[in-house]
This record gives sequence, structure tokens and C-alpha cells, in this order.
Amino acid sequence: MINLLPLRDLPGLAGHRPRRIVPGRAVVAAGILLLAWSAVAAADGERFERVIVLGFDGADARLVSQYMDEGRLPNLARLRQQGTYAPLRSTNPPQTPVSWASFATGLNPGRTEIFDFLRRKEGTYLPEFAMVHEGKRPFLFGPRNPPMVGALAGVAAALGAVVALWFARVRGARLLAAALAAGAIVGGGGAWLAARWLPEAVPDATNGRHGLPFWTAAAAAGIPSRVIHVPANFPAESHDHLEILSGLGVPDMRGRIGSPSLFTSDASLAFDNQFSVEVVQLSGRRGRIETALAGPVNDPFWTYPIQDATTGLSGDEKQAARERVEGSLKSRGVRKRLDVPFVLEATGQDLTIDLGGRRETLKPAGWSDWFVVPVAVNPLVDRVAGLRGMVRFKLLALDPEIRLYMSPLMFHPLCQPVPFATPRGLAGDLLDQFGPFKTLGWPIDTWSLASGVTDERHFLEDLEFTVAAEEKMLDRALESGEARLYVQVFDFTDRIGHMLWRLHDPGHPLYDAAAAAQYAPEIPRAYERMDKIVGRAMAHLDGKTALLVCSDHGFASFRRGVNYNTWLAKNGLMTLKGAMGGSGKTLEDLFDKGESAGFFKNVDWSRTKAYALGLGNIYVNLLGREPRGSVAPGREYEEVRDAIVAGLEALVDPKTGEKPVTKVYKREEMYSGFDPRIMPDLRVANSEHYRIGWQSTLGEVPLEIFEDNLKVWSGDHCSNDPSLVPGILFSSVRLQQEREPFIGDLFPTTLALLGVPAVPGIDGRSLLR
Repeated sequence: MINLLPLRDLPGLAGHRPRRIVPGRAVVAAGILLLAWSAVAAADGERFERVIVLGFDGADARLVSQYMDEGRLPNLARLRQQGTYAPLRSTNPPQTPVSWASFATGLNPGRTEIFDFLRRKEGTYLPEFAMVHEGKRPFLFGPRNPPMVGALAGVAAALGAVVALWFARVRGARLLAAALAAGAIVGGGGAWLAARWLPEAVPDATNGRHGLPFWTAAAAAGIPSRVIHVPANFPAESHDHLEILSGLGVPDMRGRIGSPSLFTSDASLAFDNQFSVEVVQLSGRRGRIETALAGPVNDPFWTYPIQDATTGLSGDEKQAARERVEGSLKSRGVRKRLDVPFVLEATGQDLTIDLGGRRETLKPAGWSDWFVVPVAVNPLVDRVAGLRGMVRFKLLALDPEIRLYMSPLMFHPLCQPVPFATPRGLAGDLLDQFGPFKTLGWPIDTWSLASGVTDERHFLEDLEFTVAAEEKMLDRALESGEARLYVQVFDFTDRIGHMLWRLHDPGHPLYDAAAAAQYAPEIPRAYERMDKIVGRAMAHLDGKTALLVCSDHGFASFRRGVNYNTWLAKNGLMTLKGAMGGSGKTLEDLFDKGESAGFFKNVDWSRTKAYALGLGNIYVNLLGREPRGSVAPGREYEEVRDAIVAGLEALVDPKTGEKPVTKVYKREEMYSGFDPRIMPDLRVANSEHYRIGWQSTLGEVPLEIFEDNLKVWSGDHCSNDPSLVPGILFSSVRLQQEREPFIGDLFPTTLALLGVPAVPGIDGRSLLR
């Protein structure tokens, strides 16, 4: 039974801070609103039978205008002429999850509570992934699984024995004794199996985004809707008339944003592994080689028992409890990580992979097809629920040493411990139509190129493979016309900007003229591909269909990094217990190690007034909010903020003479309706050519304030001022242009095009004339 949400609890109502919608309730709640606002709908009237919304992550307004003027984007130019084009104002900050969350809900980031890729875990100084909040939920009866499963099994066995013996004409005491014996034996066995092989809890996740998405409102109005690969839309919520395939936010099976692997026989191989590529050392380079791929952490049977045993403990007592539980788990054969063994056979110029009951032979530079990867947990779980992943391989080299690339271990479309496709049948339908498809929310591998494991050609091949599958999904949806609202986001325009901008910008420290001649043209080619995708959608414009094309932000060159924690330390606002610098943090520290990674371990909090974390956020070390706060609310708080604003806005890079900071925003200048407990106190917006330094993002304190960006991840936008990196907005319908459009305006504009009543209390405004 679905409980109705009171109207005062609905996201978007004026004066109320939005909250997370419980799956199933949003449809009912939105339906109540739609009935209440029917008079508005009657006055406005239905406008279009169908609305198509295409998003292109990172499509830059300046490049789009340039390429249209050069004749490279004929479809977008025609759309501009027939309808509307305008640069689209992004959120502050102009980051992918932040902007698409406002796109979905029409709310500013203060109300969606997606204000960065990273956020400070409330009550701590630890960073956490902002889009998805990890958790766990009881499995069956939770801690009572053994007695309850035993009791149910025993009762079932006893009843079965009674029936069987009754028909065998056994009566009286013999029947009772036999039934009790059967119940006791089966019940005891069931309890033993449950204690050994059934988890008390299983992983769960909730969406960090607050607010009601416009597709939910459309579905509540009875409009069939399909939403494909929109970021910050995981887990996929289930609603009538709505199909969702989640995008950015869906992890790989290891719980990461994407973790590729390199299998190599070269023991001397060294590269920058800040992006946590899994390196597996092979035992040989010819013949039969036994190896294993890194599987997921065994949370239900390893992590959760340790967490339960150490909760509320600290110091030596906590460590002793951890060691005791780990010892017990090891003695029972419980594995911490569920690695999957497989075999390689290297002969001549071929490498054969034998994995999951399938064999495939590769030659150097060759890609494999998908391998389905069975992840063994224990006999009971494997038989009942069977975890399945999937990977692809590419043989990078066979001589003189083996170098075998493996994609991140993704969830198989039919394996959804936490749903990324709803209704459940959608993933199966897509699998039947298109074959295996990438389920990872960051589907194009940027990590391998960024780490130096692979090259630009490999990156472009993976991009082509990924986008081709996404285009097929779009084409099928356009042809079927089943969804009256169709929304799909492509991310290749963003990923190619991140990885190849250094070859587009002659001023970048990694610019190479020879490489630029070969690979810089790939950026305009990506935009031309975007134009062709738009052209296919335009072919379905029939007078009853409207088309919106948008992007969440643009791009800028990332030539130099700025380390704000270093600036804070050198200006007396952060005090360290030792020297600056250190070994640095990686994505592995963020996703796998958490508290044990030692974030901010060198900071003396009693004498620290502020600290930086995330892509440009600065938090005041506030008494009553931070665990070891030192700054009093009120006057001292404002003095600290004012000092940081004045200091950073006056900062000059001595190497270039440029000012790296356009403005330091106070949170109340950017947002409304925010929760002051979680929202950063300041956000530093960078000028063109600058971004926050790599290590400062994870809270580190490098030696110098400024540094050259010597990584191939060379284009960015995440910490720029939004005015410098606008997105794009095209419409087949003429829109009003009296004001600068904001990405949150897509929410009410899309609903208005469909004739769905306006949702009051949101920050976006309809752009219809």
C-alpha cells in the first residue's frame, strides 16, 4: 500500500526545503498536484503530442557558435534559424551532476543538495561522493535470519511430513514423532545454512538529489516517458508510465565510478596511477597463465560484520575488535574481495582468454566481445541470486611483454542489486534489442589514458563503441514513438574535451604540435557527430513534436592548478602539525579506504579556521558543525569568510601574471533554501586557464600554491566561473529571449510544451512565449 505524502512535503512547494522522494510516492504526490492545478492546465492547453530532449554533456557554446559559422553543424544551424538558440547559463558550480540535477528538478543546487561531485560527510572532515549515498538494508529478517529461516523450514518440513505420512496411513504418535523429527532436522539445517550463507544486510543506495524530476510530473499526468542516461538519476525510481536507464552515478561492481585493469608480465612497468587503474602482475609471458580479475568487496559477509562489531568503539579497542572479527571470517573461508579467476594462453602472436565458460583469441590491438563474468559469493547465494558482471578486453601488446587492458567490471543488465533500470523489464528489453550494453554511469574510459596505460587511439575506439550503442537506443526510440516525452543525454562531448583539450590549446603546457595535428580535429568531429544525432531527431519533427537540445556547461583550458589548502596554510587560516606535501590521495582512497585513508591527518584543527574540499569549496571550521570546530558563529565566522574572499580575489599567479580567481562566492549569493549544515561556506570560481589543483580536491596540502597541469586531463569546467563556460540551448519552438536562459528552465519549459500544469515553487521559469 502506498502512503500519500502530505502536500506540504512535496518538493517544489514554496517555502519548503525539498526532500528525497520515496520510490512510489512521487507519482501519487505529483498526481495530487496535477489535479489541484487542472484549471491552469485547461487555460494553458496541450501544445505538443511529443517532446524530445537531447542533452550533450559539456557541449561548449563558443565552439558550437564557431562551428556553426564555419558550416560544420548544418542541422543545429537550421534549428537556430527555424527556432531558437541561446547560450545556456549553467549552475554554480558548472559541474555535470550539479547542472543536470537542476535540469531535472528546476531547483538551484542549494535545494537539490547536489553542489559538487564531492561533499563533506556530515559531522566529519571526510569527503564522500555526492550523487549517491551508500547504505545497506536488511535481507529478509536481518539478524533474525537463522532462527526465522530455520523455523519456517522446520514448519514446512513438518507439515510436508504430516501430509506424506497421512497418505501412507501413518497415524497417532508415530506421525507426530516423525513430523517433529523432520521439522527439527530440516529446521536445524536451515538455521545453519542461513547463519553461514545468508547475509543479514545487503548493499543499498539512495539518490543524493532532492526534488521532483519533470519526467515524474509528466508520468503522473499519464504521459509515457523514457529517460536515458541522465546524470544524478540513480537509483532508478519506479513509476507508472515511466522508463529510466540511469546515467552518471551508476557504479561499477567494485563500487567505483570506473576502475579499469591492466594485466601485464612487465614487472618494471610504472605510470601515474592517481586514477586507480588496477594493475595485475602476470606470472609469465608465454603458455598457460592463471590469473584473476578484481571483483567487488564482499560487503554483506565481510564489511558489514566488521562494521557491526566496531560501531561505537575507538582506538585500540576498535582495532582489536576488527582483528578478532577478521580472524573469525578468514577461518570460515570468507573472502574480503570476490576476485574471479580465469586463464590466459599466450602462443605466437595470439592471446586466448578463457573466462566465464567462453574463450576468445585476440591479436595485438584487437578488442574482445563482451565476457559475462560470474561472481561467486557462496553456494546458496550463487544458486538463488547469482551476481553477474561483464567486461571487454583489448590486447595492447604481446611482445616483448604482455599488456592486456580490461574495461571496468560493470553490472550485467540483468543483475541489478540496486536498480539502474526501471521497470525491471526495461533492461531485458534493451538487451534483447541491442545485445549487451554498458551499464556504468561513466561509460567512456578516461582513466586509462589519464594514467598513461593507454593512448588516444584506444580512448577514441572506446568512445566510438560506446556512442554507437547509445545512438542505436535513440534511433529505436525515435522510430517507435512510444514515449511522448523522450530524454537522452550523451557524454562524449564532455569526455573528449577533458582528454584532448591540451591539443586544442597551444598555450597548454602539454601541447604537442605533432599530436595536435593528429588528434585535435577529433574535437570538432565530436561536435559534428552531435549535429548528426540532432539531425536524426529533427527528421521526426512533424508539427506535433517539439525538440529541445541542451548542454549542462561548456569548457575551458586547464593549464594551471591552484591549491587552496596551501594558500590557507600560508596565510594563517590552516595550521599543520608537520610539513606540507605528502604522498597524495587517489580515487582508491575515496572509494575504498574512507576514514582509514587519513584525509587531513596533518591538520591541527584547534588552530585551523578553514579548509578546502571538493572542486572549489571552502568550509569554515565552525564550532557546533565541524567535529573540532574553532570558529565561533556570527562575527568571527563572517570575518573569516571576508578574509578569504579578499585574499583569494586579489591572488596573482607569479608565473603568468594572471588572476586565477574571478570571484569567491558566499553560499547565500548562489543559493536559496539550502541546509547550512552541509552547504560549503564559500566557493572559489576560477578564471579561464585555471582549476583547483588535483590534490586539493581531496583535501591535501601540496607544497606550492600554483602548479602546472601536466596531466592529459587538460580541459575542464568544474571550478570555473559559470559565466566563462556556458552551455547551449536549441529549440524547434521559438522561445522568449528577454532574459538569459538557465538550465533549470528546462523543467517548466518541457512540461509547458506537453501541456502539463506548471509546478509552483521551483526556481526555473518557462521559456515559452
